[in-house]
Amino acid sequence: MPTEPRDCANREINLQMCPCKNEGCANRGICCECIQAHYARNSTTSCMRGAQRDPATLNLMHLAVKQCSTNQARNAEFCVCTYEACERRGLCCSCVRNHFTVDGTGRTACMNGF
Repeated sequence: MPTEPRDCANREINLQMCPCKNEGCANRGICCECIQAHYARNSTTSCMRGAQRDPATLNLMHLAVKQCSTNQARNAEFCVCTYEACERRGLCCSCVRNHFTVDGTGRTACMNGF
């Protein structure tokens, strides 16, 4: 079942650094739904490619809820990260916050390996 905005524990934090420019996107601020949607379309990146990240959002990782009891197991099923020991497996928003660089050049979540 898709995550509703009201059910995403980190949505307010995610919205502060969401690289998606589509204000009408139903997945905006719900990283696991965004990544799953891109994965279903065989897209190798979520919507981070080329997006500039506000450096002020780098500290948001420390404010986020570390567990996602609702979706972590489901998210792990479609996680395409090839690093099996990754502590972020199934925590898509944590993965996005970790991989989204300020210069827009780099690491595009773990979507680059599938």
